[in-house]
Amino acid sequence: MSLFVYERRFDSSSDPVDWISKLPSDVLLMIISRLSTEEAVRTSLVSKRWEHLWKHMSHLVLDIRKKITNSNNTLHVWNRVATLMTKIINNHRGHLESCVIHHYSNGMLNTWIQSLTVVKQTKHLTLIHHVGLRNFGEFIEFPPNSFSYPGLTSLSLSTLMIRTSHSFNNCQFLKTLKITCMLAPDVGVVNRVLASCPSLELLVLNLTCKNKNGPLKIENNRLKLLKVSLCEQIDGIQVSSPSLHILAIKEILFFGRDKFVLRSPRLQFNRNFWLTRTFLPHISYNISQDEICIGHEEFVVNTCGDLWGASLSVSVDLMNPRQVKRLRQVLLLWTSEMAELEILFKNDNAPSEKGESSHNKFWEDNYKDPFPNAEFRVNTVWMHNFSGSEEEFALASCLIRQGTVVKNMMIKTTSFSARKKLEIETAVAQLQALQTQDQRELTIKCF
Repeated sequence: MSLFVYERRFDSSSDPVDWISKLPSDVLLMIISRLSTEEAVRTSLVSKRWEHLWKHMSHLVLDIRKKITNSNNTLHVWNRVATLMTKIINNHRGHLESCVIHHYSNGMLNTWIQSLTVVKQTKHLTLIHHVGLRNFGEFIEFPPNSFSYPGLTSLSLSTLMIRTSHSFNNCQFLKTLKITCMLAPDVGVVNRVLASCPSLELLVLNLTCKNKNGPLKIENNRLKLLKVSLCEQIDGIQVSSPSLHILAIKEILFFGRDKFVLRSPRLQFNRNFWLTRTFLPHISYNISQDEICIGHEEFVVNTCGDLWGASLSVSVDLMNPRQVKRLRQVLLLWTSEMAELEILFKNDNAPSEKGESSHNKFWEDNYKDPFPNAEFRVNTVWMHNFSGSEEEFALASCLIRQGTVVKNMMIKTTSFSARKKLEIETAVAQLQALQTQDQRELTIKCF
């Protein structure tokens, strides 16, 4: 599409009028922000009006792979592309909200990091290291305190080989740390990295150590979400995080139950598949009633496609509409049949939201709108703290009527008095009566 629009004048002559360039700068900036960084930089050639617009973008993505192919993989080309990327960073004006860099080797990387953190005050930095024949087995050597700048709150590193933890010294301002495909000499290096980041709220780890010499230690009072996978050559995991409410173990842990220590009172679960050597991922989630929950946002946005065969233990207050909405969002992440769903009912005694009655209208709507949707299926459902309340009964009946639960619905009653237990067993009998002829293989019972 041309940047010029033609205006027809009264004398029937046609002169080009650049209407787009007459737009306010913030509108033009919004337009070019939808382009790739490379395309946005090219707009500087349009006219003087456009020359410096891209320099005020809040997000940059610099991808060296777009300029380097197997056919031109020479030192000269590498240096030329690296120089171009350096110019883009240096010519940018103001501060950056985020920057993503795809790179092959150290080269100018440390210079870029220094400029992006200290000068550009980038808040969210992502470094993706791509392995090729030229750099296979190459360790990334960051200078000490590379990521300690106060403005840097989120750091993502991919395909990383490090020898020491010095580059993470004094990272007290980091709130998000994501390290995928990390190789370290031993777990002690990783533990020192984590100890240098006391303010973390989100932590994603995918790592391998060369030598097996102790447990992975995660001790953080502010941590809300922890995702761990592929922990090879690690002799156990010790987690002490009183604020943790989402724990996702994506792969089997290669050590015994006694070497997994979890001190996180907000997480309550009985079904912990990641310690039974079933090679299935498992998520434990205590749904928060907080209006803003960065752990939930991170989990929902960046977990899609990662949950094949995974099971879920979830604590939820069905009287809280926000928690019920988040439960739906989490369940919708499963695109294949869930192995087991463990539900621990809780009562947070939170005040009802404006416009909500004591009986959550949400469940009435599910007679028309399946929960979480018509496609969701789970093999076995375990329900703990089932009191037989209207909301709990409505959820259980939804799962039966919709054909959501395939094989077993197990309801625990042993924690209640004999009288209450009898009421619950009556409710269970009513749930059993909902079964159709097509659900002969479904078992609904107390335990």
